[in-house]
Amino acid sequence: MTHLIPKLGNVEAVHMTNSTPAAAPVLDIRDLRVQFATRDGAVPAVVGLSLTVAAGEIVGLVGESGCGKSTTALATMRLLPPYARITGQIRVDDLDLVPLSEGEMRRIRGERVAMIFQDALAALDPTMTVGRQIMEPLTIHLGMSGNAAQQRAIELLDLVGIPSPASRMRQHPHEFSGGMRQRVMIATALACNPHLLLADEPTTALDVTVQRQILNLLLGLRAEMGAGIVLITHDVGVVGEICDRVVVMYAGREVESGPTEAVFTQPRHPYTHGLLGSTLDATQDRDTPLRAIPGLPPDLAHLPAGCVFAPRCPLATEVCRQQEPPLVQVAPGQQSACWHWQEVAA
Repeated sequence: MTHLIPKLGNVEAVHMTNSTPAAAPVLDIRDLRVQFATRDGAVPAVVGLSLTVAAGEIVGLVGESGCGKSTTALATMRLLPPYARITGQIRVDDLDLVPLSEGEMRRIRGERVAMIFQDALAALDPTMTVGRQIMEPLTIHLGMSGNAAQQRAIELLDLVGIPSPASRMRQHPHEFSGGMRQRVMIATALACNPHLLLADEPTTALDVTVQRQILNLLLGLRAEMGAGIVLITHDVGVVGEICDRVVVMYAGREVESGPTEAVFTQPRHPYTHGLLGSTLDATQDRDTPLRAIPGLPPDLAHLPAGCVFAPRCPLATEVCRQQEPPLVQVAPGQQSACWHWQEVAA
């Protein structure tokens, strides 16, 4: 098997944004709604989200904390707490995950869909060796024997760039650096060759060199395994570099989506424009100040009438404060939920 995965220290990777998506998506989310029951009533965390991911495609979910990115991923994995209510459709391949029981979901997680969690140290079991944690899904889902699972685990550690993988199999998570732990988590997620990979802030708290290695690793995995990837991040720079398409979320809603280059070069929503303006651009003058988005994200338990972004929007008018804008197509493959998207484009 020829490995296309960049090894430790290699910063070269192939960007496949021009690849043609497969006809049938590996992930098809339709009108997803997630509510959390609280003493003050139901709090909407995700409202009417629709999203598709094709095989071999990387789709980025971006937005401020609390916008619903991680909730969407956890809903897809069916890992939300019992007081969360999920409605809509979440199809992985040809299977709708929403009505499945917990026992049925255990057979899906790790085999069809896997997740890279934000905090690798918290997600990995500190009492188990990394080798045993990688072998576990291989024995449960694929029925591998101990020797076969061990050999495959060594191959996976080598695949993600862990040096001396056979000896590192016997070590525990605390014996690895942050970047190496993230690689271990990726190896665990890839153990059963899932069709869909959910990566929740996979480069958070890593130094820039390790971030580059992890991003190259994701690109290599897409190229070699053809998995669909959902990348959840605050870093629009990362999305602009490796994602084919981007979905911008605000207060649990999709406010803009489309091909990454189109959205980032000509945004059609004021919130997207604000996110890009608050991001450091290496080409700009170092004395140029970043543009902060005024105000704070809304309280999801007490959302304003009309457009949820209106209290922070410089273009807001009376219609924005009274009526919620629909999500409409504003360019080929690009959608925006803004009454004034033409002004934003101009």
